[in-house]
Amino acid sequence: MRLRDLQREFSECLRDGRARHKLPIVGDGLRVYRNNYREQLRSALRTGFPYLALWLGDSEFERAADAHIALQFPASWTLDHYGYDFSATVQALFPQDPEVPELAWLDWAMAEALVAEDEAPIDTGHLTQLNWDDARIIFVSSLRTSEARSNAADIWLAIDEQSPPPPAAILSESHAYIVWRRGLLPCFRSVPIWEFQVVSALKDGSSFADACEILRLRFGTEGAIGSASDMLARWLSDELITRVESGVLGEV
Repeated sequence: MRLRDLQREFSECLRDGRARHKLPIVGDGLRVYRNNYREQLRSALRTGFPYLALWLGDSEFERAADAHIALQFPASWTLDHYGYDFSATVQALFPQDPEVPELAWLDWAMAEALVAEDEAPIDTGHLTQLNWDDARIIFVSSLRTSEARSNAADIWLAIDEQSPPPPAAILSESHAYIVWRRGLLPCFRSVPIWEFQVVSALKDGSSFADACEILRLRFGTEGAIGSASDMLARWLSDELITRVESGVLGEV
């Protein structure tokens, strides 16, 4: 057997646990190794997705974990990174339960926000001289965003508070989650879909004025002005903005 074929056979045996294989191995060594390998990955997923594990229960979470292990090898020097795409696995396994991948996403995003780069929020005194027509808002690197359909946020918060979670439900209006770290604590909140669209446009490099065109189309000119002002004030209060790049009347 060629080395390449041996490696492929060994890796596939680890992933799918085939009883029959072509490996020149006898005895219980491979079974012990495989069980140890898979349990380490299960443990990494349980650590990375604690609230999803509580929501699903042991047997369903283990089923999801085993499905993911069969699909994905670790690809980083640390198992802390294993599971970055676990939400896609559980979405395929639970297509009628959108709260499941959303809980997985929240678990992962909160953990990622916790270890994101430290950045000071912008000094609001620097904003008075800005030319907002071409201002580009730079959010903190801990910011994560995702569209949502369910009440996963309410479920996550209830689990976090050790309270009985509400039944899963699909909400009547689309919304989104934003996750970031404020000081030393990861935070999240649900936002309306139009705020998610504005944040996404800004993250993609649009100017604040261009991004707020989303608001004008939705609320009209007067409504957009009020919504943009309230939104910006909320972002500043939440310490979501680290700097603003713009042509200015004075130096930022």
